[in-house]
Amino acid sequence: MNIEVPDWSTTELDVMRVGLGFVVIRMFSGIQTFRPSGEAPFPVGIARLLDLRWAASRYAVRWMQYGAYAAALCYAAGLVVPFALLFLAAAALVEVSFRSSYGAVNHGQHLLAVVLVAQAAAMALWNAAAQWDWNLSHVLADSQQATAVWWAIQAIVCVYFTSGLSKLLNTDAHWIRRSPALLLSAYGRIDTDEMVAKGGWQTSRRSDALISWLFDRATLAQAVFAAGLFVELAAPIGLLGKIALTGIGIALIALHKGNRVLLGLPFPEFQWLVFIYLVNLPQFLR
Repeated sequence: MNIEVPDWSTTELDVMRVGLGFVVIRMFSGIQTFRPSGEAPFPVGIARLLDLRWAASRYAVRWMQYGAYAAALCYAAGLVVPFALLFLAAAALVEVSFRSSYGAVNHGQHLLAVVLVAQAAAMALWNAAAQWDWNLSHVLADSQQATAVWWAIQAIVCVYFTSGLSKLLNTDAHWIRRSPALLLSAYGRIDTDEMVAKGGWQTSRRSDALISWLFDRATLAQAVFAAGLFVELAAPIGLLGKIALTGIGIALIALHKGNRVLLGLPFPEFQWLVFIYLVNLPQFLR
């Protein structure tokens, strides 16, 4: 069975581009200007290769934000897209590596950085193939923008699949049996949400009641978490076509909604990227 690049309309590609620009602006608007300083205790990503202590400066943070806003707007408008993507990919890598190196891990930002890097690499390869007449039809689409979108979708699918696979590998395939223990960590998040008035008292109480109910029914809890694991492992099925992508996208968003209720883990960036690239609502509005 061959996996082919979907046939997206110009409108679909434009909406995806604008949507990604929105997610980028949303991410960089949330960057904290109060930053840790000194040597990173847990260097990860490009922090293993480069000294990122300059990123602790408020001046550097502000200019990175302003540059990201300008680049995101240029990208959304279709202006100097390759250069805008290159800047955004570099800025996202710096921000994600800096935060993670000091213990502030944000998985949603990680996925966004992966998508930006994938798109920047796709456009660079597409331009090189066009410049030197390389025959790379098996990895490139007919247009620069379609290639970038296709690589972004493959990156998202790979992130979900490896997430599911790592759960099995890191637990010697016993993840489903152990999964009810995840409900214990949810209690701590509920208490934290109540203290900071995040999500509302009534929402926290409803989550608390549901978690308690599931915790007393281990088999049902295992079935719920097994369904989530299956959705992650089934993510590559989406590469078979646009309808399959939409189905997997809806299932993944439902997974995140369930994680928000049960575990207090909403991951909004994941949901936005899945909605933009996998669900692809404009395909139904022709």
